[in-house]
Amino acid sequence: MASPSTAPASKSSQEEPGTSGSQNKADEEDKEECGWCKWMKAGGCKEQFEVWLKCVDDVRDAGRDDVETCASVMGPLWECMQKNSDYYAAQLDTLKGGKQGSGQGG
Repeated sequence: MASPSTAPASKSSQEEPGTSGSQNKADEEDKEECGWCKWMKAGGCKEQFEVWLKCVDDVRDAGRDDVETCASVMGPLWECMQKNSDYYAAQLDTLKGGKQGSGQGG
């Protein structure tokens, strides 16, 4: 098991600003992260989105399908998206279609 001890050494020796070490972590995340997730995080509501996404991931990791249990963390995300509606307009329009009649529209 000598290779794990050599891997960090090679990472630090090859690390360049903005690449290598951080690039490897980013590459791992990119493999699992969809384009929509990247877009959601880029628009000003990254923190709220990550809380919601963690909830959804936890539900799915538990082998359940009831992501509706994450509705409580959707509120802050929804509010943030409305405050940043210039960026999230298309997503808000899509979500509003599913929320019609709920009385929580803008």
